[in-house]
Order: sequence, then structure tokens, then C-alpha cells
Amino acid sequence: MLLIAASLSAQSEPTPMTGKILYIDSAAPDSHYLASINPDGTGKTRLTPSFNNMMFPRFNEAAGWIGFTNKAPDMTSEIYLLNRSGDRIKKVLTGAAIEDFSPDGKFFLYTTCDGKAELFVYSLDRKRANKISQNLKVTAANWSKNGEWIAASVLAEDGTNDLYLISTLAQGIIRMTDTKKVNETFPVFTNDDKYLVYFTDRYGSNELEYMDIETKQLQRPNIVGLFPALSPENKHVTFQAGESVVVSRIDGLDINVLVPGRTPIWIK
Repeated sequence: MLLIAASLSAQSEPTPMTGKILYIDSAAPDSHYLASINPDGTGKTRLTPSFNNMMFPRFNEAAGWIGFTNKAPDMTSEIYLLNRSGDRIKKVLTGAAIEDFSPDGKFFLYTTCDGKAELFVYSLDRKRANKISQNLKVTAANWSKNGEWIAASVLAEDGTNDLYLISTLAQGIIRMTDTKKVNETFPVFTNDDKYLVYFTDRYGSNELEYMDIETKQLQRPNIVGLFPALSPENKHVTFQAGESVVVSRIDGLDINVLVPGRTPIWIK
């Protein structure tokens, strides 16, 4: 907890929350839609029509694209893109799940929804994809803000997930964790690219954990939940707890349940 207190949450007074939170409204059992809300719980706005089973929205500030994955009634995974104004939706791929956009918005990451669980980079201009996971089975991925690394959770032989970094500059693949019978999954970079935030069952239940990328020192903020996403000012985190979207300070204080929903992300 020392590094969190010293460098992540160093604040004597509350820091105002900025931006918006995108999330999947799943209150109705037979229809889901993408919505946005202010981090104080006000200003809910519906962004899409209903889909069968939406999950994992992603946003790119540079290009204005919003991406999400939908499970069709036959359980086929589909990737959709939505423009910034919300008036144009198009299906891009089937049999895949979107993971993240490149910082410049020209590419997105996706994983294949099959036994291979391969990670690809898809060019929006060329409409072509290149595999970057080699022999790894990737369950989630996130692009660093400087564009140089991709953090991935990878299925290990014992059925749990470990964390890896994949270089976009031909510097290879670095294994960050090797923990038997412990999951570390759905990693995201903090906005300064110094830490990975992810959830783990190391302590029994699913909790958020922070890793210093340089030293690999771990920090436990005591936040029970899934699918973390950092605020633009790096001082707050949104996550899914049960079937609700929750916001708190990154040290686990000032927890606020916003709205029923799933898989939130924080955007500017």
C-alpha cells in the first residue's frame, strides 16, 4: 500500500472526477444497450439500440470510435463500431471480441473466440489483421498510452491467467507473472503507463491489484470487483461489482455505486 499512498493517490483533498463512463446497461434480461453516465451518477444517456448480449465497450479519443462485442442468439461473437456522434453502427468482424484501440485509432486489437484464443491487430484502413500472440492463448489485452506495449492476460497450463507484455516495436514478449493457481486478468495501463491494474483471485475473491511495471511490486487497494478502468486524472477507478457499475478512489476509499450495469470504461 505504500506506493499507492505515495504516488498513485497522493491527495489530501478529494480530486474532482472528470470525463464520462461508458457501460453496458443490462437491467433488462433480454436486451442490452450501451450508455454513458457522469462519474457522479448523473446524466445517463443511451447510445445504441438494444442488442442480444453486449459486453466490453472500448473507446478511442483520437478517432472517436466506440467498439463493443455482442453475443448473437447463436452465441457467435460479433465486433461492432460506433462513431462518436452515435448515428452510425457497423459490424466489422464475427467470431472475435474487441480488446482495445491503438492510441491513434488506426488499429484495434481483437481475440478469436475459439480454442486458440489468438490476439490480432486489425487495420481499419487496410481491413487486414496480423497475429501478434505467437503461441499464447490471450483472454484480454490493453494498449499502452504511448503505443509501445500491449498488456495481455494469457491462459496458463493450469487453467489460470498470467500477465504478459507484448512489444509493438519488435522488442519481444515479456512475462510479468508466473503464479500457479492464481488468476491475474483483464490488465489495463494507468494513464502514465507506469502501472498495470487488473483483477486477481489471489486473496480468494476477485479484487483489483496494481503492479509497478518496472519493479513488479504489487499493491492491494482492497477493492472487490472486476474489469477496472482508470479516470483521466488517474485518481479514480471504475469497475464492475456484482451487476453494478461502481466508482471509487484508486486506494479503495469513497466507493459509490452508480447504476446497474457491466464492464465500464472511463473516457475523457
